[in-house]
Amino acid sequence: MIHFNSDTYQVAYAGERVNLLPKEFALFRFLYEHAGRSFTREALLDAVWPMEAPTDRTVDDHIYRVRRKLAGWNHLLRVETVRGKGYKLVRRAHESNDNPLSYDEQFAVDMKRLFSRYHSLGMGAAMQLLSENREVLSLPGDPYNDAYLRFIRGDFEWLLTTDSVSLWQKLTYAVYIHSIIQPEPAATLPYIVKLLAKDKANTLAWRYDLQLSLVLLYTEAGKPDNARKVLKAIRQEIEALDSPSFKALFLLKETYLAIWTGKLETADAKLRECDELLLRYPIKRERGAYLVAMALLLYRQSNIPAARLALDEGLETLRHTEFLPHLLFSLSIMLRFLSIHECDETYRLAYQRQWDQLAVRYRFEELLPQTEQLLIKHL
Repeated sequence: MIHFNSDTYQVAYAGERVNLLPKEFALFRFLYEHAGRSFTREALLDAVWPMEAPTDRTVDDHIYRVRRKLAGWNHLLRVETVRGKGYKLVRRAHESNDNPLSYDEQFAVDMKRLFSRYHSLGMGAAMQLLSENREVLSLPGDPYNDAYLRFIRGDFEWLLTTDSVSLWQKLTYAVYIHSIIQPEPAATLPYIVKLLAKDKANTLAWRYDLQLSLVLLYTEAGKPDNARKVLKAIRQEIEALDSPSFKALFLLKETYLAIWTGKLETADAKLRECDELLLRYPIKRERGAYLVAMALLLYRQSNIPAARLALDEGLETLRHTEFLPHLLFSLSIMLRFLSIHECDETYRLAYQRQWDQLAVRYRFEELLPQTEQLLIKHL
């Protein structure tokens, strides 16, 4: 697979890097992430130039430049012209090689441990790099991790339609996707409650993540007592996990509850505790979420300049981790907070524009009915 570096606009494969211009990078990434699908010029303009007004010729020119710059990778992919339609990217199948490491069970165990370690430290870019260079490094495949990688990079439609994951995995992903793109927090609540009530759902590795998400949704839906009950029910279990990541997430959910209910001193104390934890265990993903929570507290304390600095740093940190769902969660939380409290309309509008661009790129309008249909049918 090809690695995309959003900071440098470079794409890389097997140690070879190609420099693209920003819109070339965005166009190629969009086509690559939707390989096999045909897109009209109008659809590509909406996806790559959502806030601009270029012409069809703009798409043609960028396709020409992308093809020229990536000509050395014709053995990997090609961008085809679809007569009367537009363009599509086709990935070429690789010839299978007899890999001796595929018979090494310990190697597979070690790679799962490494993947898990990267995940616990919030190193999404490292996880993606391992996956994208699997063939070069002779790494074993893992369906569960492959699906999760699609989730963190935003391949939501694939997760909702694939037969490569179990129904319970698909429902879990659907719940998270729904909670991201649904503007009303209360709308996702019944789906999480039903999913957790299913016996099989309780065996999912994401049970604690679902419960912590439930805390946040109860909080934003104006049901703080329900949020407190969930926190109380899982407190000892979270502590028993001996996981700095889950401990930080638990503290952040306590922080959000305190902020939304006006208990600012409690929120400040929880954030200090979380800060101390993240100094000992520098998990960038959780550090980004911590900074966003800090920004909300600073807004409640009427310290707008400091809130803006914390918010910008927090969201930028989350972008660099390459955990797209975590970025989207924090961005949606912040936008709802600023809409309700009306304390910084300038920043709300600026980040709303970023959200709108992401909504177009990841097709939220189409994903919402897909998730609801799936959840209603099986829950």
